[in-house]
Amino acid sequence: MDEFVWDQRFETHLALVDQQHRQLVDTTNALGKLLVKGEGVSPAALQAIFQTLARYGQEHFRDEEQLMAEVAVDSRHFRAHKARHQQFIEQLTSLWRSRGVMSHPAEAIHGFLAAWLTVHILGEDQAMSRQIAAIRQGMTPAEAYGAEEKAVDPATAVLLEALERLYSLISEQNRDLAQVNVGLEERVAARTHELAEANTKLAREQAETMQLLRKVEDAQQQLLQSEKMAAIGQLAAGVAHEINNPIGFVNSNLGTLKAYITRLMQLVEVHEAVLNGADPATLETARREADLEFLREDLPSLLAESQEGLNRVTKIVQDLKDFSHVDQAERQFTNLNAALESTLNVVWNELKYKAEVVRELGNIPDVECIPAQINQVFMNLLVNAAQAIEQRGHIYVRSGAENGQVWFEITDTGKGMPPEVKNRIFEPFYTTKPVGKGTGLGLSISYDIVVKKHGGRFEVSSEPGQGTTFRLWLPLHMPEASAA
Repeated sequence: MDEFVWDQRFETHLALVDQQHRQLVDTTNALGKLLVKGEGVSPAALQAIFQTLARYGQEHFRDEEQLMAEVAVDSRHFRAHKARHQQFIEQLTSLWRSRGVMSHPAEAIHGFLAAWLTVHILGEDQAMSRQIAAIRQGMTPAEAYGAEEKAVDPATAVLLEALERLYSLISEQNRDLAQVNVGLEERVAARTHELAEANTKLAREQAETMQLLRKVEDAQQQLLQSEKMAAIGQLAAGVAHEINNPIGFVNSNLGTLKAYITRLMQLVEVHEAVLNGADPATLETARREADLEFLREDLPSLLAESQEGLNRVTKIVQDLKDFSHVDQAERQFTNLNAALESTLNVVWNELKYKAEVVRELGNIPDVECIPAQINQVFMNLLVNAAQAIEQRGHIYVRSGAENGQVWFEITDTGKGMPPEVKNRIFEPFYTTKPVGKGTGLGLSISYDIVVKKHGGRFEVSSEPGQGTTFRLWLPLHMPEASAA
């Protein structure tokens, strides 16, 4: 059932005006039916209603004002009537802007329309209609305006005045709500601007941070390269020393062998001369000078010693090759006991003057790893163990397998570490060595290799004066993410 039934009360007898009024009544009734159903008014439906009312205001007010101007309605009524039209537009705009902060915007617009139909159409538009009719019948605009003022029924005037107050109250509330909404929009705009500036600043800071991180990564790579070069230099010195010893006596043996060959060649020349008629006594003299008996005894041992020296050089080169794994793929299953032996041989020059190495290697399965990196860890631990021994001591190297993992243990009988040092040994650049004697990266790199790249872990035990034990654990398979 319609809330507003179109009847003679609404009629102004102005065809265009009544047609437009009837459309507004139909719109108000349609909204009322939606509210009665209690299903709520969707944002799309509410937007359609606002669009209909906006068209109504634009077309209807234009037509009414044009009609009043053509008939020359008294200016006092014309100004008041036009002001009411403007008020409708302002109220409609306020309701549209405030719909987002209202709990029931559809009810608000329905109440506004009900008040408008009562106050404006039943009041001001009817007064306009009567004045237009009077002017058309011969009255002047002023006479028609005065007659309208006298003809108003007192009871009707009281009712319209009460409705006017109610409508004014609703209008005032809508204006206040619109002002609050405008203030809210301004605050939202200001906050949005602040957030945009903050986001811009954050993006700039993130870009600067990324640039700094790239610089840090570059610096880290340079430091790691420096550490590798220092280790290579240290290894090169030790390997050179280890190679120089056998090369030295092989070179000495070659000099002796050269002298022996010279003596033998001289004996051969004398023998040929005797065959050609020289005094046979010279051959005996040459045999004594060549000392053939000594040569028969010394030559085999000289050659065997030289061969042993060359074998030692070959072994050192092979151990160095195994240590670096230059001819193998990075990720592979490896016998780490053999890898540890290769590393021991490569760093032997660092160990032999400080400690006796005791091997207690267990039977372990092959481990998926990057062998060159694990060898670098072995080298760092072995060199550190030797440097921890101040005079002469022992280094124990052990290995074993438990619970799907292998472990390696390197124990020294050196000076040990207090807790405050032990707690920091894996920090980059932390070192207890004198300036220029260490970078503080060896154990940090070892930790990165074992823990981050191979998914293993370190255990460290140490007591001042009692030595230190490093035990590293490695899973049989590398984590996929770390292996990439």
